[in-house]
Parts: sequence; C-alpha cells; structure tokens
Amino acid sequence: MHYLDSSAIAKIYIDEPGSEWMRELRSRSYRVDVLICEIAGAEVFAAFHRRFRAGDISSASLQRACRLFRQDFEQLFVRLPVTKTVVDTGMQLIQKYPLRGYDSIQLATAVSVLNELQQLNGEFLHFVGADRALNQAAQGEGLTVINPSERA
Repeated sequence: MHYLDSSAIAKIYIDEPGSEWMRELRSRSYRVDVLICEIAGAEVFAAFHRRFRAGDISSASLQRACRLFRQDFEQLFVRLPVTKTVVDTGMQLIQKYPLRGYDSIQLATAVSVLNELQQLNGEFLHFVGADRALNQAAQGEGLTVINPSERA
C-alpha cells in the first residue's frame, strides 16, 4: 500500500525526474492501493499552475495534466479526509520537524493510516514523496519512504 505526497503525485502528469517510476506505480495500482490526502487536489493543481506560470510547461501540457489528474483524483486515488485529529497531529509534527503546514498534514495523514494498519494487520505503508525534509520526517515517524526522484 502506498501513500502519495503531492510532490510525488505531480510527477505522474508532468515530466521530471522520477516520472517514469511514478507512472509505473500508477499503472500497476488498484484503487485500494493508492492513498492520498484530500488537500492533494489543491496542492497538485497549484504545482501544475506554478510550473505553467514559470514557463516550464505549455498551456496544452497544463490542461492535459489537470484533466488526467482530476480523473485519477476522482477514480483511482483513495482520498483521506483532513480531520481534527490529523490537524492536531500535524501541529505536533511541526514542533518536531521543519515542515510547512500542508506537509505536516500530509505526514499526519500518513502516520494515521500507518497506525491503523499496524493495529489491524501489521501491514506496512510506503510513503512516496519527493520533498527531502518531509521524507526525513516521515522516516522519523517510522514510515518506509520511497523518493521517486532517486529511482529515475
């Protein structure tokens, strides 16, 4: 089972280091295998538009990426809600690690899933992210981390 951070999700739709690995993961995944936090919708769209405004991608690439991501957002990914517990955990994680606000929510969501899996059946969760600080914090919280940028 994989939890995808927005930094990894964007690689599926925009060419950059790690895109091939992420596309392979997407193609072999079933709906129940790929978990994301609801806020990833806004974060990924923001990343696409930031790349467009910077001139890194064309208007056509932007539109294609948004369309394909929206389809996966609705049909492929299991979207996890931002709950009070997740926000509280995110606040605690910020005190422990140098994280941005949304990154703390991403990590808190993954930690919550990991705890549930461990209690239910001892299954592991792979945290897939391309942000070094977030990945280090995820490792510190006991998650198995995969950085797709390092698998290019």
